[in-house]
Amino acid sequence: MWWLPLVHTLRSVIAIVLVFVVCIMLHEFGHFYVAKRNGVAVPVFAIGMGPKLFAFRKNGTEYSLRLFPIGGFVQLAGEMPQDAYFKKGEQLAFSLDSSGRIDAIGEPDSLPGRTVGTLVNLDLTKHMFITMETADGIRSYSVRPHARLQTSLRSSIPLVSPGEQMIGKSLWARASIILAGPVMNFLLAGVLFSLVFLHVGVPSSAPVVGAVLPNTPAAAAHLQQGDRIVQANGVPIQTWYDLKRVIVADKSNPPKPIPLLVERDGHQKWLLVRPELYQSTPIIGIDSTLTHNPFDAFAQGFKSVYTNSVNAIHLYAQVIERHQFNDLSGPVGIADVISQQAQTGVWQVMYITALLSLNLGLFNLIPIPALDGGRLLFMLVELIRGKAIDPRKEGLVHLVGFGLLMLLTVVITYRDVTRFF
Repeated sequence: MWWLPLVHTLRSVIAIVLVFVVCIMLHEFGHFYVAKRNGVAVPVFAIGMGPKLFAFRKNGTEYSLRLFPIGGFVQLAGEMPQDAYFKKGEQLAFSLDSSGRIDAIGEPDSLPGRTVGTLVNLDLTKHMFITMETADGIRSYSVRPHARLQTSLRSSIPLVSPGEQMIGKSLWARASIILAGPVMNFLLAGVLFSLVFLHVGVPSSAPVVGAVLPNTPAAAAHLQQGDRIVQANGVPIQTWYDLKRVIVADKSNPPKPIPLLVERDGHQKWLLVRPELYQSTPIIGIDSTLTHNPFDAFAQGFKSVYTNSVNAIHLYAQVIERHQFNDLSGPVGIADVISQQAQTGVWQVMYITALLSLNLGLFNLIPIPALDGGRLLFMLVELIRGKAIDPRKEGLVHLVGFGLLMLLTVVITYRDVTRFF
């Protein structure tokens, strides 16, 4: 039918947008929540990128929906010294409140009709004052908490008091704010894995046959689905692990036959199964039953966070050691995978979202400037030195790192585009 391709495309677009937005916004919410809990002002919490479509302000934070629904960001006050927004000797326009404090400041084009002067001195990290030279002479002004730094006619950022600045918080408070983003990604991955396992089931620990594979020793021995293994090779069997341990314990080639005592329909009977080797390991060809118990599902879900994290770290190491950079995928490659999974069902999309969230958390912990791991590395250096690195120098390093990451993203995206199109 002519409309089926349109439905598939729409389904893919919705899945791609939702996956990216959920993974990134939960990451940013982690930073936002812990920053708020530590008293750090958060001027902006944005869903999407680009121009604002809708915005409202509550408790000092502007919440906005942006034009491009991919990702989002939070703005933490005082990540770099507020003094760095200004340059001594520049022309600035400003206005005062009823108490004579600066309540808005910016370039003259951004604040038309306000008093214009030359910036002489300032301290917006501790004492919150600005010294301006105007036609009336040189004068220092206090800066009102949350005074507006007007960056354009329609945009501004607040100048917050020292107690609300990221840079003024303790090392441990700042570290917790930075760690909160990746932690939220790991939690999201754990919850999504758990929901998937709750749906598809988790292998049960009970020694009950869930399925007998055709043309295997178990099928030849007439084992049946639902059989409970009571004893194997003279060893009492309480769990599926007990049975597995007995089967793989035989190192002979070929493996010796194993007498099994099974319970079927309330009666016990003996069967003789002859294991065969598969990749040097004895097998008999049965699967365990599946359970949909919520506790088992959530235990398996968060266990999967650990196992998939270990696997991802090994893959990262292989990419670096063997220079397998062609295996890396950017946003286009990830979107292609999401699009494929979207055609197979919501549970596949949920599973790929969990994997993406997990890898987003791990990637952000890599100690590269501009990433959360890079910021944590600077904090580790601060802990060892006993004093912080000059925030301006750290900011420059992060800026360079961000530029390199963007360049890498462009290169990988270009390669993905040429590969798929």
